[in-house]
Amino acid sequence: VAVFGDVVALRDSLNWYEKRPLLGKRIVVTRTRKQAGGLSNQLRALGAHVIELPTIRIEPPTNLREFAELVQDAHIYDWLVFTSANGVEAFFETFFKLYDDTREIGGVRIAAIGPATAQRVRDFHLHVDLQPEESVAEDVVREFKKQGSIENLRILVVRAEKARDLLPRELSAMGAIVDEALAYRTVPETRDAAGARRQLTATGADLITFTSSSTVENFLALGLPWPTGMRIASIGPITSSTARNHGLKVDVEARQHDVDGLVQAITEFFANEAKR
Repeated sequence: VAVFGDVVALRDSLNWYEKRPLLGKRIVVTRTRKQAGGLSNQLRALGAHVIELPTIRIEPPTNLREFAELVQDAHIYDWLVFTSANGVEAFFETFFKLYDDTREIGGVRIAAIGPATAQRVRDFHLHVDLQPEESVAEDVVREFKKQGSIENLRILVVRAEKARDLLPRELSAMGAIVDEALAYRTVPETRDAAGARRQLTATGADLITFTSSSTVENFLALGLPWPTGMRIASIGPITSSTARNHGLKVDVEARQHDVDGLVQAITEFFANEAKR
């Protein structure tokens, strides 16, 4: 009976392996090398063949001294607003060169755009006071409006260089005193040690994932021929808008604007396609 049970368990395991929802799908991941792993691993676990083709990399800000001075003075603000997990990491990398303990940040309240950003804040044992349902700057503005007047409140927005300025602009228009801590730069990835670009050109792909506007723009800047039938999956509305502005058709958009939401949307897309 034990042997029979083992055989049944093995058969069930093999059946699951053969029925994985993304089995055989070739999917391109365009995130930074450092960040690609989480998305790639989830896709591989569901059976996909992943082509990691980073189109961006994260670099320190142009004015590191100015950024460090703003980090040093973070405790004087009423609110810290983090727009990305990269911003959280850059902020605390500098913070811990200046202070020994997160308690030195004082009584500042924290807002975070997106679940990944909020989780990165919590990783430093800090509480997130405001997290909008939608992972876009517009929703942060709406949430602040619900809080009541923010006139004369000091707000430090931690963001990337060359990112959209909607958030600081709108908060300033509401009467807040806003400073911007430009925490990092997103630059094109020029290295392709693994030969992913050559692989994509030679074998094509079923789908490409875009997790930010810069991944869209930098992929297109590579000038690679677009593989026949390659679909597009976007992490959210801002990224989708950028893709459409470049004449691309977005086939999949995550309802939850993070890696988990993107994987779920891709899985549902191919499942629905299989039913047709």
